[in-house]
Amino acid sequence: MPAPTASPARQPKIGVDRVSFYYGSRRVLENIALEVYPNQVTALIGPSGCGKSTFLRSVNRMNDIVPGARLEGSIRIDDEDIYSPSVDIVDLRRRVGMVFQKSNPFPKSIFDNVAYGLRINRLTQSREELRGRVEASLKSAALWDEVQDRLHT
Repeated sequence: MPAPTASPARQPKIGVDRVSFYYGSRRVLENIALEVYPNQVTALIGPSGCGKSTFLRSVNRMNDIVPGARLEGSIRIDDEDIYSPSVDIVDLRRRVGMVFQKSNPFPKSIFDNVAYGLRINRLTQSREELRGRVEASLKSAALWDEVQDRLHT
């Protein structure tokens, strides 16, 4: 019988090291460390307002669009620092999706929120086509009649 061989060390899919997060000067996360491994269930639990959503939004860099927000520390996915200047944020957000319990649109107009995916994936050729696809999307979700007069608010 052959001698057993050592298995390679399991590498975390997501590695979080000394992460603190700030809205302006207000620290809302302090010194978070976490490793998430493939094929493992991981739960973030805590009371409302404790920073779970802020942390998750940091993992796909959705907090980048919040004025005055900043992160200290390191978040790595597949051993790549996702806050490195070389990271393509659009590609990162394609790989790290989020599903919210309540709708959580970007702080933009209704039109811009619906058009976001079309724009970042360059799925339209003109503004006219973009407008048409936004309208079609809202109609297919049965929202057009409710929001058509508020698209840019």
